[in-house]
Amino acid sequence: MVSPIVHPTAAMLKEIRLFTCFKDNELEEILKMGKMEKKEAHSNVVIEGEPSWGLYLILDGVVGVFKNNKMSGETYEVGFLRAGNFFGEMSLVDENPRSATVTALAEVTLFHIQKKDFQTFLARSTDLKMRFYESCIQDIVYRLRELGDNYVISQYQLWKTAIKKEKEKEAA
Repeated sequence: MVSPIVHPTAAMLKEIRLFTCFKDNELEEILKMGKMEKKEAHSNVVIEGEPSWGLYLILDGVVGVFKNNKMSGETYEVGFLRAGNFFGEMSLVDENPRSATVTALAEVTLFHIQKKDFQTFLARSTDLKMRFYESCIQDIVYRLRELGDNYVISQYQLWKTAIKKEKEKEAA
């Protein structure tokens, strides 16, 4: 069964953390510059190391985010993103290649905004740039706090397991 195409609206964009800084008329302009894309399940949307050409907003479906371990060559799943999330925002800020592979885990509907179009939009006004970059910083801080919390919890669990195993060894 094919799911219906979800067309983004300014109200939908306003719900995306990165775009809360924009006014309704600015969001309407962003809608005009983007294009809809559907990806089949298990297809890569972007691949780690490839050039970055823009931002993707997830309108429907789920994607997995995967990183390559440069030392072992293994690929690790680092998270999932659902409707309302985005990826590729770093490509709007720098010239580096993709930092992760993003794969559709089921059929996914995306809204893609080309980097050059978005940069032209921001170049119109220092105020637009400042609001957007402030929003980027707030998002980075949010993610760092989330990462920090997850790191502390995982380290606690690792140490707890290691201590338990050590006690079991000593008791044996």
